[in-house]
Amino acid sequence: MNYEQFQKLLAEEVRRQSQGRVVVRPQKLSRNNGVTVDALEIRGAEEKITPAIYMDSLYEQYLRGVSVVHLARLALEQYQEFREKSRFPADFFKEYPAVADSIYCKVIHRGKNRELLQEVPWQPWMDLAVVYYYQVEEGLIEGATILIRNSHLQRWKITASQLREKAWANTLEKLPPVMQKLGQVLRQWGELQEVDEALLGSNPLYLLTNRKKCLGAVCICYPGQAGRIADILGADFYVLPSSIHECLILPSTGRYSPEELQEMVRTINRTQLQPQEVLSDCIYYYDRTLRRLELGVPGGSQ
Repeated sequence: MNYEQFQKLLAEEVRRQSQGRVVVRPQKLSRNNGVTVDALEIRGAEEKITPAIYMDSLYEQYLRGVSVVHLARLALEQYQEFREKSRFPADFFKEYPAVADSIYCKVIHRGKNRELLQEVPWQPWMDLAVVYYYQVEEGLIEGATILIRNSHLQRWKITASQLREKAWANTLEKLPPVMQKLGQVLRQWGELQEVDEALLGSNPLYLLTNRKKCLGAVCICYPGQAGRIADILGADFYVLPSSIHECLILPSTGRYSPEELQEMVRTINRTQLQPQEVLSDCIYYYDRTLRRLELGVPGGSQ
């Protein structure tokens, strides 16, 4: 059975097991950088939010010998667990005052998200776009976010300027930047072996993110943030986009050329990150004499 046949058969089996109590349909979900994923939507009457039950992981289990009947049962169990844990108010996301204090900023790549940017409010920053998202309350859905679209502004009867002002106020107040030496971060994450300890003191890289370590690459866009970093380092520096969640900060010592650093970022993006986690292939350079942050390689891709 090929993948397309599997999706159709699984949806039919979920419908059968649910005895018609829910609507079941395969769909494609858009992710960052033009990435799409196949998911199974299971939705009850009047339910506003449903879990994303990803088809690729279910198909992998099918190829390992798990029956479609069992996988349909697992999908329904996941849906039921989601329903029990996520009790949203009836007017959820209809009124702006109810969501305003949980709207924040994040950055995505402009060129890789041209179609998406036609549907959402955004502001330019270098080769990136600052967009806005709603952070679902902790305890309802862990780590879930909802991208704010132009249709939301129309429903809420607010302007893009009002949204931008509120999102930045929330972001700066509630998600302050955190900058640590990369070696210290890796030690906290338990990713350093004993032989690596000697490198801690000599590693010049710093990691910049927010206090939640999620969607924190936007910290480099905070007003005055680049200047504060330069003052801390006492040097010009490069910003290496590590992912949508963080940036690496490298003091300028002349050891690496801008071209070498940009190629390093491109290699990591191609080999170490999921496509939807990539932020940019470009690097940025801060000149503290000019007090200006700019693309680190003249003519860098936009």
